[in-house]
Amino acid sequence: MQDFFGLTQREVEQARQQYGANVLTPPKKRSFWQILLNNLGDPIIKILMIVTGINLACLFYTHNFLETFGIVVSICIAVLVSTLSELGSEAAFKKLESMSGKIQARVRRAGKTQLIPATQIVVGDIVLLSSGDKIPADGVMIEGEISVDQSILNGESLECQKHTVGVATSTKTDFMAAEQLFSGTVVTGGSGVMRVEMVGTRTVYGKIAAGLTETPPTSPLKVKLAKLANLVSLIGYIGAAIAAVTYLISVSGGGISFYEILNAITLVVSVVVMAVPDGLPMMITVVLSSNMRAMMHDQLLVRKLSAVETAGSLNILFTDKTGTITQGKLAVCGVLLPNGQYVTEDFQTQLGGFSQLLGTALVVNNEAEPTAQGFIGGNITDRVLAEFGSQLLNGIVPKVNKQSVEPFSSATKYMATTTVQGDTYYKGAAEVLLPRCQLNLSERAHLMQKVTSLNQQAMRVICVTQGNVLLGFIVIRDLVRPEAHTSIETLHTAQIQVVLVTGDARDTAVTVAREVGILDNDGLVLTSDELNRLDDQSLAQLLPKLRVVARAYPQDKSRLVRVAQTLNLVVGMTGDGVNDAPALKRAELGFAMGSGTEVAKAAGDIVIMDDNIKSITKAVAFGRTLFESIRKFLIFKLTINFIAMTICIIAPLFGIAAPITVIQMLWINLVMDTLAGLAFGGEKPSMYEMRQSPKRRDESLITPAMWSKIIWGSVFGSLICLWFLLAPYIQKIVSNQQVFVTVFFTFFMFLNVCNAFNARANGINLFRGLFKNKAFVIIMTTIIVSQFLIIAFGGGVFRTVPVNFGYITFAGILALSMLPAEMFRRVLFRH
Repeated sequence: MQDFFGLTQREVEQARQQYGANVLTPPKKRSFWQILLNNLGDPIIKILMIVTGINLACLFYTHNFLETFGIVVSICIAVLVSTLSELGSEAAFKKLESMSGKIQARVRRAGKTQLIPATQIVVGDIVLLSSGDKIPADGVMIEGEISVDQSILNGESLECQKHTVGVATSTKTDFMAAEQLFSGTVVTGGSGVMRVEMVGTRTVYGKIAAGLTETPPTSPLKVKLAKLANLVSLIGYIGAAIAAVTYLISVSGGGISFYEILNAITLVVSVVVMAVPDGLPMMITVVLSSNMRAMMHDQLLVRKLSAVETAGSLNILFTDKTGTITQGKLAVCGVLLPNGQYVTEDFQTQLGGFSQLLGTALVVNNEAEPTAQGFIGGNITDRVLAEFGSQLLNGIVPKVNKQSVEPFSSATKYMATTTVQGDTYYKGAAEVLLPRCQLNLSERAHLMQKVTSLNQQAMRVICVTQGNVLLGFIVIRDLVRPEAHTSIETLHTAQIQVVLVTGDARDTAVTVAREVGILDNDGLVLTSDELNRLDDQSLAQLLPKLRVVARAYPQDKSRLVRVAQTLNLVVGMTGDGVNDAPALKRAELGFAMGSGTEVAKAAGDIVIMDDNIKSITKAVAFGRTLFESIRKFLIFKLTINFIAMTICIIAPLFGIAAPITVIQMLWINLVMDTLAGLAFGGEKPSMYEMRQSPKRRDESLITPAMWSKIIWGSVFGSLICLWFLLAPYIQKIVSNQQVFVTVFFTFFMFLNVCNAFNARANGINLFRGLFKNKAFVIIMTTIIVSQFLIIAFGGGVFRTVPVNFGYITFAGILALSMLPAEMFRRVLFRH
């Protein structure tokens, strides 16, 4: 090795001043309180805070402590959960910074070899590299030859050979360039010397870190909730104004006193509270949490609550190949024999006498060493071949004394081992070793044609010989997951566009994409170079047809996400390496692989514990079912809220001051918010939801069909409630005032339950799939039983008295009228 002098101390200081230090720029930190204050700006939270303020101002008069306390608790829970979730967003950068800070490097400075932290490396430093070293900065090889594992940056499992070149093969970042080395990658074999060209944020590793400091996009659910808040608050304010005016008119005969003004203010607060779905933030938190636990059983670890719903809104998924579509590990998938026969299974039987010869050649001519735990050392190809050779030998590894070993090099393209018995084994490139074998020209041409065909199918072919005798070709590849094709088909059924983004060569990427159904005849395939020749507008126009991006770099993934977001698409990204982290964070939904780096998992929203793309389809099904559950809850909540609001507006005009007391309303709210949220959140994912189209990012939470359901239910429910309160016939049947208010309260609770059945099911059959959601059945039963207990023991607290069972039956039958009324609406509007 040449004796490099390296930089002097003065040159080190100058380089650090000119090019900067080898450290990552930390993101701007937000404190817990800053995030908390930001989350208080949520539209629904703002409305609830205004209502709370009015309640507090009138507290000395209304004594409405419990309702005020309930709203404050709802606000606190929703805001706190959201704040704690956001606090973890900087974790990915911290892990990346921690990884880079632990690297030590051997450098030549002022003629001496020094071991220094990677953070002290500067541009121009001469770094000595050997097997096991982490490369501390970006640079070029100036001496020696090494193999490098670059999977942390490009996601590919095969090592890349690096050596010096006379003229640089590329002036830009190219992971496949023989002379280019990158920070964070690992030397797996050989030794060499590099000169540092880039440090800190200018390295590929540093640019990835910079991508982790960007603010993630607003979740689709938050966008939809903002629209809903504006609409519902407007309805609430208009309803409150009408209620106040009608009340003041009704009492204006003898002039309006201060006492009546306070009553009007109290009525305004009550109407706004009823109109606004104040339980929605808490319900979403409760349902997201319960779904999060359910998803754990399907190998889905949810890191951010909003990710559950976002999965259901997914429009486009950019997926990695290695470990997601494929199994993420190399394996022998076939053997091509000298006679041209291609064997893909039952190797020992099919190979016959070749088993011993081929097995011995693979084990002996190998840098991996056998241990009780398997083969260790060498590179991944060595270990795969050694394991396969051992299987051919029935696990009996021959003890052979080696006379000489010629390691693999990019110059010779083969490895050779000579034993003391004089046998020489070779393995390497077919184009180099095949001409040396005892074969005629036609046989060579025939075999090379087969080798070329296999290479075009994303397979790596390694020629194995003993001297000039051809033993065969070992075919290895990263095998496609058996369930990948079905999973891609399911995503396509769900109308989600899937794009394969990989660092592999074009032919390899196309082969895998066709095999799993991502690429069809109309699909577009681009390489990174072709992608970068397009401006954003041109890329946006081509995006609907895009299916494969080959030779992709980390910045390509982030750009694809950004361009897709300009089209208002909800974007998903899968990844497992450090290179994937910025795109995982930038996307609305980042799927990190469980076997991936801690950086990727910290940047992602959902961790796929089994690394299986099938689990992504489960996440989408969970998300879509959850979104429908939120919609069902809104139908349920708004229908009963509007009924209650109508009663509060109209009943005082007929002299009924408080048809429902504050305590009763709190109990109803508990049922409508927490319990109903859990009931609707218990719906199981179904293929019905996977056959629907994705929800647009800006799509309203409430559709015209939902408004039809809400308005119909509100009008019918309000009319039947007012008939109960005002009809002389009812007052004759229930003449006792205490019994009357008890029966009305019971009727209203039963109306809630019937409304829940109406909201839950789509189609004519209101009970479809009912017993698949056990939580719904249990909670509705619990509510009915609880109402019986309140009637019996509620007393003065709930303003109830024990009543005859006939009255309860009457209330139940009257409430059941909600069911046929809704079925009639569905039949009427179905056509």
